[in-house]
Amino acid sequence: MQNIQNTGPRQLCLRLMRYVAPYWDALILATVCMIATAATVPMLAALMQPTMDEVIANRNPELLQLVLLGIISLFAVRAIAGHLAAYVLHWAGSKLVVDLLCEIFDKLLVLPHSYYESCPGSNHISVDHVSRITSDAPEVGRAFVNGVTVMIKDTFTVIGLLAWMFYLNWTLALLILLMSSVILLVTQLLGERLREMGRESAQAIEGLTRILKGSALNFMVVKLYGGEQYENRRMREQAEETRRFFMKRVAVASLYIPLIQTIGAAAIVLTLYFAANEAVAGELTAGSFASLIAAILLLIAPARRIAEVGETLQHGLLAAGSLFSLLDGEVESETGTVVIQRVRGELQFEEVGYGERTERNPDTSLKIHSLANSDSAAAWRRGSNPGLHDVTLIIQPGETVAVVGCAETMDVLTCMVPRFLNPTSGRILLDGHDLRNITLASLRANIALVSPHTALFNDTVAANIAYGAMGRATEARITWAARAAHASEFIRKLPDGLQTVVGEGGVELRGSQRLRIAIARALLKNAPLLILNEKLGMIEPESVSLVQAALDTAMQGRTTFVIADRLSTLERADQVVMVDKERIVERGSHRELMARDGAYTRLIRRLFGSKAAIAAR
Repeated sequence: MQNIQNTGPRQLCLRLMRYVAPYWDALILATVCMIATAATVPMLAALMQPTMDEVIANRNPELLQLVLLGIISLFAVRAIAGHLAAYVLHWAGSKLVVDLLCEIFDKLLVLPHSYYESCPGSNHISVDHVSRITSDAPEVGRAFVNGVTVMIKDTFTVIGLLAWMFYLNWTLALLILLMSSVILLVTQLLGERLREMGRESAQAIEGLTRILKGSALNFMVVKLYGGEQYENRRMREQAEETRRFFMKRVAVASLYIPLIQTIGAAAIVLTLYFAANEAVAGELTAGSFASLIAAILLLIAPARRIAEVGETLQHGLLAAGSLFSLLDGEVESETGTVVIQRVRGELQFEEVGYGERTERNPDTSLKIHSLANSDSAAAWRRGSNPGLHDVTLIIQPGETVAVVGCAETMDVLTCMVPRFLNPTSGRILLDGHDLRNITLASLRANIALVSPHTALFNDTVAANIAYGAMGRATEARITWAARAAHASEFIRKLPDGLQTVVGEGGVELRGSQRLRIAIARALLKNAPLLILNEKLGMIEPESVSLVQAALDTAMQGRTTFVIADRLSTLERADQVVMVDKERIVERGSHRELMARDGAYTRLIRRLFGSKAAIAAR
């Protein structure tokens, strides 16, 4: 991902404007409405002058009616213009959020394999990462709405009120402006100090949580090694530190309101003193004085929002920076120009190697997304270095190749077929075409995947079977695929049959049911190449035979890479490939390899025991 830390706020704002620009007409309408709303505020303050000087002092009932009509009219304008401005501005902000999310989702679909491996989590993009993406976009939208509101409505309100105050009496207005600036400065400084103390207090609470969590998770070590007193002391020290931070924040917070009130009272006293002198001198009427006080009171709220808008904008720009770092990331490399149709399924590995960056392929990711074992990616992060060296292998169309041995090496081997990984040396041919010369879309259209880790989507059973490019399949075809995958029986028992929503990740289904839906998906696609993971550790024992029958159906008539877990599969495979220590160590039919009595034989006897010995005879 591109590092955007050096991108300034100005650049981020300009970039965000690209997303807002298509809605310029809505922004113009919102701006006009906000200016109209802002203009009503000094007008309301101005109405205080004739009310005091003419209506009350000179007892003018006709003018009172006009003043009251003016007040009602101003509030009506404020209500209509304010509502319209808020609605239109939030509409533009929501469009900004939707456009950002759609562009980010489009980007996620074309990001390289390495991005998903670099995300926090197991061997796929984590829930926290997705949550951060979906929360950053609304944060940008909120910052946009608040920022525009303050910059236009509140700024024009403050300008209008100041202009009216200077019109009434520039000396008093200047004094009030000076005292208001002092109040705002004190408010900002105390607010920043409170926020800083809040962060310190949060860090102290996090430390407290870590101690509690660590002691609870490692309670056996604590008890066996006599760590009770040590943990108790750590806990008390951290709790005391948390209390100190809390009391420091309370001390500042309790001072905040009285200090502001004291400064405000001093400002009012000074204003009244100078205003009284002006009134005695005949330079300020009671109406002007009342209008001036009203303007001061109306000035406080927008001035405070202007002072605080920086923090909102900062949060929004940080969120925007995070999103733009994703959008600026490199997409999956498309080197292919050859568009293939349905292939025969001949695969050739010619001295294929993986694991070292070379001049020929400098951008190759060295991380893998596990197709064989969910623990293999974790093994990579623990420091193992899965790879391949000088792999040469020919698979004829329709052959079944069973792979056994090192899970990490099997992952690399199977990930290269759909080009989730690219070789760092050698090449892989499909029907005589170098995989790197074939377009990704046409290559992957010829490959199906079945794995216990194949996720289902939060959609109906039918939609999961007819997923993606197969989404236009008829119900008859979907029913056929479900029957061929031995899934029809349990699907009929679901509340809505094929239209039952399976929940996120297929949470409403059992493991064998999820796997059979994945097999039905592969059967419906009818791809000539199949990558199959037979590791069925999470399958209910009573359903294993049904799943195995479905897998046998999926393998018929297509070139199949099997990450083998059944002795029967190894026995029926056209080739068995044993991988260990980043290379192929033995290759041949099951019977041939058992006759050699080598590493493969030892592995099979360890996995299947006497059953393997009987099969070998």
